[in-house]
Amino acid sequence: MSMKVGGCEYRDDMLYDPEFGTWGRLEGSLWRVGVTPLVSWLSGGFTAVSVKPEESRIAEGHSLAAVEGPRHFDVVRAPFECVVKKPNETLGKNPRIVNRDPFGDGWLALVENVGGRCRLRSLEVATPTLEERHRSMGVRCFAAFPDVELYEVGAECSVVLARLDEELAKSARGTVIHLVSDDPTAEIEMARWQDQTGNFLLEVRPEGALSHFIVKKG
Repeated sequence: MSMKVGGCEYRDDMLYDPEFGTWGRLEGSLWRVGVTPLVSWLSGGFTAVSVKPEESRIAEGHSLAAVEGPRHFDVVRAPFECVVKKPNETLGKNPRIVNRDPFGDGWLALVENVGGRCRLRSLEVATPTLEERHRSMGVRCFAAFPDVELYEVGAECSVVLARLDEELAKSARGTVIHLVSDDPTAEIEMARWQDQTGNFLLEVRPEGALSHFIVKKG
């Protein structure tokens, strides 16, 4: 099960360290750990994710991994003293999986808690701090993490749609585009465009004079 915190989906079967931006789930004697949506949406599409190698011993609050995106570089800090038992080796070739699926295939490592202490807490307890961090850092989440962002402010809707079609024509099936427009007719035209093209309009979000559209290639 999941619930929205700060506009982002958080799973209630995980424990969280809202200050460090990590989650954890106990699986037998080991913890599977990863980063929260706040970290992945703050950074943008990750260009690199590196996790400490197997058998590394990490002190609580020290670097377990590093994540890098176009807007932000961050160190992922261990929520307890641990030994890395299995880093997620797929992340080197596919770092964006952390953005798209932070609670699933985008996990960082399986670790053993060797210090006893643990900063992780339930979602219910962590929610107030998570909400405040989302607010203070201006982090917002959409229905899907975009592969491409198009800012078409000041352009008529016909031009916006032409540029969107151009981008989709060179993109693979399943590509997600975040389109921003200030044309007042954009929402109506985008709904019509979806019906005509067979692509998917996953979300429409007004924000002042702007409209945000999350589009997925069908």
